[in-house]
Amino acid sequence: MLTNRARLRKGFTLAEVIVSITLVAILSAVVVPVVRGRFQDGYENSLIQEFSTLAAGINAYRQDIGKYPPKLDYLSAIPAVGTAKDFCGNLLAASDWAKWRGPYVSRMITNSPAYYVVAQSDSVQDLLTRPAGFLNTIQIQIVGPDTVTTVHVDLKIDGSVLRTGGTLLWSSGAGVSTEMRYVIPTRTNGC
Repeated sequence: MLTNRARLRKGFTLAEVIVSITLVAILSAVVVPVVRGRFQDGYENSLIQEFSTLAAGINAYRQDIGKYPPKLDYLSAIPAVGTAKDFCGNLLAASDWAKWRGPYVSRMITNSPAYYVVAQSDSVQDLLTRPAGFLNTIQIQIVGPDTVTTVHVDLKIDGSVLRTGGTLLWSSGAGVSTEMRYVIPTRTNGC
């Protein structure tokens, strides 16, 4: 037979509530960093994959046309005859234009705006560059990742963190964002 006290009990004791909250806090302390780390790793891998895909597309374009494209939008659709140029700014001959076998990437890249967004809010610049001192390279530029992400991407690509050397060059931009440049070796100035 139940006593009056047992019949009136409808809730949990303070000790039971504290134990439950402690268990949830311990589980959260273990699970949240693991999940956050997986998201960060996926984000870094998506940036690396974007660089790799674009580099492969640029090299395939070069194999077909014989010249490097001036902009990434040439990988998804070539401009009309008489307006298409190569990396050095020379008009493509009709015979070169006819060799285009693209699209060389699955993503549709347009020339307006002059960038597209990848991963979280990082922008891939449409224009391919070759800074002074890097005559036998073409560079793909992504602006936006934070410094920690950039360091991790650099470690995954180059095996070490060198801001000004290796396949990935980078510099800190305004605030916490960085500018990453993926270096693609070329032959004879890329022209």
